[in-house]
Amino acid sequence: MKRSRVMDGRSERAVRRARAGFTLIELLVVISIIAVLISLLLPSLGGARRTAWTVICQSNLKQLGTAIQMYMDDQKDAQFLDLTTPPEGYAGDLLWQVNAVFILRPYLGDSTSLKPFECPAAKDDTSVRSLDNIRYTVPFRRVFTLPIPGVLLGDPPEVWTEYWFNDSPINRQFNSGVSGRKIRTIRNPNWVVWATDALDEFPRHSIRSRTISVGTRGDRGSEFENLANNLLFGDLSVKMMKRFEYRPVEATDPFGAPGPFYNWGHYYPNRR
Repeated sequence: MKRSRVMDGRSERAVRRARAGFTLIELLVVISIIAVLISLLLPSLGGARRTAWTVICQSNLKQLGTAIQMYMDDQKDAQFLDLTTPPEGYAGDLLWQVNAVFILRPYLGDSTSLKPFECPAAKDDTSVRSLDNIRYTVPFRRVFTLPIPGVLLGDPPEVWTEYWFNDSPINRQFNSGVSGRKIRTIRNPNWVVWATDALDEFPRHSIRSRTISVGTRGDRGSEFENLANNLLFGDLSVKMMKRFEYRPVEATDPFGAPGPFYNWGHYYPNRR
């Protein structure tokens, strides 16, 4: 009798353990629920990451704007960055975007850091450091990475800027241009775009909806509907603008300078 009771006790515990476990169907249901929750959360996490990239990018542009202002304040007759004179050891009639790195680093607290010149959203076809984009930009005379010719052969760059600085050459015929120009001679300096995300033709950011602030819809296309970049203006403000707001010729500034954005504030071909 005693042994039978012991056996019955063991059987009861085994039944309890069996009932406490998951059946295959229950396990599949739990896995399905977890998969649904993950699918719901992933877009939110991706959106949060992109928002963080945008905030960091805008913060970097504000730092660069402050550094540009400090650089100009150090001059008796302030002029914008000279992006046409080759850096030491180089030659050629190019637009040396890397000059901004050499000029501004002393004003950024660390003369060796490239952190303010990086954008976390600059990846793949939106980064100047990809080999394809290095080979794409140099024929258009813009140098965002050094050394040359090493980077053209595939060596990783040692100096770079993921931001474009206004390299519009001085044109005395139209009293236009920004690179190396005296600020007092610029017609509407607050509307000059000092810097923006490099490779503006391939925007890095996106905006779901916003009010158009300047210009017209111009070359608006469905593939560019929500794509945007950050622009740093001469009044040190940073604005996120959609591609069709800053890129087309019809995207004028409030004073009539035609687009694209690099003409704003200084290029008025019908005025002398």
